Amino acid sequence: MAVGVIIMGWGFFFMTMATMEVEEVNGEVLQKASMIWLVLAYLFHTVGELCASPVALSFITKLAPVKYASLMMGTYFAATGFGNKLAGSLGVLAQSAGEFEIFTGIAIFCTLFGVIVIAMLKPLKRLTHGAEDSLEEELVTH
Repeated sequence: MAVGVIIMGWGFFFMTMATMEVEEVNGEVLQKASMIWLVLAYLFHTVGELCASPVALSFITKLAPVKYASLMMGTYFAATGFGNKLAGSLGVLAQSAGEFEIFTGIAIFCTLFGVIVIAMLKPLKRLTHGAEDSLEEELVTH
């Protein structure tokens, strides 16, 4: 999951590269960014999401008490909705702060967050109380 977040963050570095190619004079665009930056950004965001989301959903279903599993899944999707709202707010902020700064900031934040999660893997695994191990044993016995 952490690797997925890092991959998603790196997708924003491609958007940073796109902003560096755009040349504006008096509000008129003289040079547009290459399409390859957008394609690479979408590729990295999609691959990162495919790495992060299934793992998060799996952990929720394994670790939440059966009684609260649906509530926890709803909370996960509500957090996704909040993230989309935050993304819209950052888009508005990009008009005043600048696209380069916003995209670079998101890329650095995602990368650092992923590295922090990787560094905390052992304590996080202890919190699962062996849920991963019991699932592997169940798959082997069946």
